[in-house]
Amino acid sequence: MHPKGLVKRDDIIYLSIFVLVFLIALRNYIISPPYTLGDTTILPPTNPGLYTPSAIIQYYLSLLIGENNLIKTLNFLAFIIAPISIYFTLGRKGDLFKRLILPLIFTLNPTAISIFYTGDGESILLVYSLQPLVYYLTYKMLYDVKNRFKYLIYLSIVEVIGQIFFFQMFLFSFFFQLPFILLSIRERKYMFFLYPILADLLGFLSELSWEIYLYIGVVPDVLVSPANTLVRLGLAYYSTIVSSLLFAIVITTAFIYKNKYALATITSVGFLFIIYAILQNFQFNIPIISALLAAITTFQTKVYLLSFGLLDLSLFYFKKAREFIIPLLSLLLIVLLVNTGGLQATTYSIFSFKPQLMPTWYYELYDYLSQNNPSNVYSLATQYQYLQYLPGFSGFVEDPSFIHNLTNPFYGMKYLISTSQINYTGLRLVKTFGPVLVYYNENFTGLVHYLNGSPVSNYSISNVEIKIYGDAPPYVVSLPYSSYWSNAKNYNGFLELTSNISQNSLTTLIHELFFASLFFLILPFILLIFEKTPMKSLIVGR
Repeated sequence: MHPKGLVKRDDIIYLSIFVLVFLIALRNYIISPPYTLGDTTILPPTNPGLYTPSAIIQYYLSLLIGENNLIKTLNFLAFIIAPISIYFTLGRKGDLFKRLILPLIFTLNPTAISIFYTGDGESILLVYSLQPLVYYLTYKMLYDVKNRFKYLIYLSIVEVIGQIFFFQMFLFSFFFQLPFILLSIRERKYMFFLYPILADLLGFLSELSWEIYLYIGVVPDVLVSPANTLVRLGLAYYSTIVSSLLFAIVITTAFIYKNKYALATITSVGFLFIIYAILQNFQFNIPIISALLAAITTFQTKVYLLSFGLLDLSLFYFKKAREFIIPLLSLLLIVLLVNTGGLQATTYSIFSFKPQLMPTWYYELYDYLSQNNPSNVYSLATQYQYLQYLPGFSGFVEDPSFIHNLTNPFYGMKYLISTSQINYTGLRLVKTFGPVLVYYNENFTGLVHYLNGSPVSNYSISNVEIKIYGDAPPYVVSLPYSSYWSNAKNYNGFLELTSNISQNSLTTLIHELFFASLFFLILPFILLIFEKTPMKSLIVGR
């Protein structure tokens, strides 16, 4: 194909429609000042240090265009990338439904909107929007043997870019690669699976430092079985039943559809459902592996989002009206059945969406605490959830009677913020910001104490090392206990040090892995430089 034929007049018309639809849908969001949405709050950018290349990249991007503009841009891209990439790979040929409607449905659906409302548009929804490219490039690797290495490079680039914005990109990608892995097995190309797995591995390694930190140091501490939540709702087996129902629907396609691509895509949805159903009822205590599995079980909406996307892609292969029945039924069930996330928002709600704006007093409070170097900040103002992003924030106090514990020196509480007056010995009102009152704990004597409660005045604490210049250990440090601190014991949830120096082995490890991550991040781009095949062939020969 001649380069001039890559983009035709019809393409420009359809692309303009995609952009216009999402500009209208997100108009209130795009022009809004700093806001809070779900678990996203616009904050002043801070240098993350050498933890992960992705954090460094996002930090400098936020300095370049502003934190607020960066997140808005990523959210807009999260909606627009998928329709455009689908159009140029799957939907360019065919009727209006396949060229315009199906690409829009991929991201403009209740499950995707629900993800957006949770504040995960710039992360989860963005990497979800990249999955049509993953799907297409995996297809090209399978059938364009001559240029397989070239498409492996392209796929690896998509993987590492996705990893920058969400650490589970490689996991999402696996399920969109699975249809062609299944086809390769059917066609006796048994070694093909190594290529998509290699691309996923490169994505994982490009964030190796952060992946290790999360899957070893964070996820095991916050891991909550979704079944526990469902039990409280009287729906202990609901997710399993729903998943099994959808899986049964998927299995019936094996006896109906003759198109191998549609069948492989829908079968991949079945595998996702059955894996989810099994993991709902069985716990695996295997380091890293169990944390990876938790990525599927602890946020059910992600599972159904991926399922929705795969089912949407499968519709491109159908020609007869009756072939659409089962996939469309599955899409309908994903949206309507409780606990899939589809009922948390409607597709049309985004057209009237207005984010909750951040009050000006919040930034004044943020600056005040930043300048006064807070240690542990607790809050009685639970209605303002974005307070959790304040410097030194440690947690919300649901029960005011617990304040007497917080003023214990071992808690290291320096400030307590509230929306109502507090009359408690040792708490002194120092500042008011809008509805928030800031109290200083006059019992605060630092973050390091002897076991008898007397303070140690000379010490230094970082996330890598603790040095205490005291008379003799043991000492109690007002940090949560972690087994990764050397010479440490658990003292009622705090860190008890049996020596004057303690080092965090996990933090040290991720600093050392940073440069390995950086190498794997740039590796696909280096390979692209030495790849001589014209890049235009990426969208040629659909």
